[in-house]
Amino acid sequence: MKKLLLLLIIAISTLQVTYGQFNAKKFTSDLFILDEYIKRQNKGINFKDTKSYTGTPYNNANYLLGSIYKEGKLLAENIALRYNAIADEMEVKESLTTDDEDAKVLTKSQDIFVKIGLDIYVFVPYQGGVEEGGYFQVMYEGTQVDFYKKHIKDFDEAKKATSTLTRDIPASFTDEPVYYLVTKTGKFYQFPKSRNKKLKVFGEKEKEMKKWVKANQLDINLEKDLLRAVKHFETLDAPK
Repeated sequence: MKKLLLLLIIAISTLQVTYGQFNAKKFTSDLFILDEYIKRQNKGINFKDTKSYTGTPYNNANYLLGSIYKEGKLLAENIALRYNAIADEMEVKESLTTDDEDAKVLTKSQDIFVKIGLDIYVFVPYQGGVEEGGYFQVMYEGTQVDFYKKHIKDFDEAKKATSTLTRDIPASFTDEPVYYLVTKTGKFYQFPKSRNKKLKVFGEKEKEMKKWVKANQLDINLEKDLLRAVKHFETLDAPK
């Protein structure tokens, strides 16, 4: 995992924590922030009232067991984690049975990555700053390029019925993920929505990739097929 961290761009401040077993004292350390995100990011919705909206503001509505790593070393394991895509924050509880009200937010740092189940999330600063940075899911880590997914949620506010012939429409969260080809020097190339424009991301290998995609009957607007394409691109003379 150290190799994974090396591709992320620029320095970060060191957090004053020690490595070892996770405990209540560490859970109150500077590694975590008090849970204020709902007050900032609730968009007028009570997240607990799941009947008031469709979809979910989270990548997974339920907390799952996972681990936190700092500088490639295991810092905490078997703790409850959930990624809040709307707030772009990683929520943490001591255990799956801990009340959600006691959740905290993981401090954002390029130095730290999270594993939730089999999914790995890294934090990438923007132009060296934390404020505009964000979490990305690592879909594939190759020797020349990596494949990242940014979880984006399209939010539509609730709409009241305008007549007796219509009905109330609840607020909704819709997944609109964005994918990136990432070089080992830390350059991010966003895959556009268009199939043809996606192929342009492969640069000089665009024509070769187009033939390969067609020959394998892939729909690169589908995540699984785009991932296959990236893995094939990895075998070519991918950019450094």
